Amino acid sequence: MLQFAWPYLLLILPLPLLARWLPPAAQQPSAGLRLPFYTALATQHTPTRSGRGRRALAWLIWLLLVLAACRPQWLGEPVQLPLSGRDLVLAVDISGSMNTADMELSGRHVTRLRAVKAIAGEFISRRQGDRIGLILFGSQAYM
Repeated sequence: MLQFAWPYLLLILPLPLLARWLPPAAQQPSAGLRLPFYTALATQHTPTRSGRGRRALAWLIWLLLVLAACRPQWLGEPVQLPLSGRDLVLAVDISGSMNTADMELSGRHVTRLRAVKAIAGEFISRRQGDRIGLILFGSQAYM
């Protein structure tokens, strides 16, 4: 549905009509620029558009300008945004020391890396709606 954010600006639509009631500008008796060939220019007739066409075009431009200033907005059905979660980053060491089998998982001896994989996998599966990043590092960090 089309709505205007500032509909009260439509009140300025008749402003050009009010401007017609203003007194005309004072005329200066002398010209600001004297042209020696003014009489030749004044005698040449250039066809112009009709006054009605120009007036209609000016009103159309004014109407579109005022409508644009009213900030038209197209409002549709509300969009349900997903619930926001947390942003998490896991940093995991993958250096050679992680191959040491000194961890116990479910009664078995496993390497440190396998234990981290199992525990991190279980942790990630329970984090519904969260955004999770992973940084692996050994001699350098990898994202």
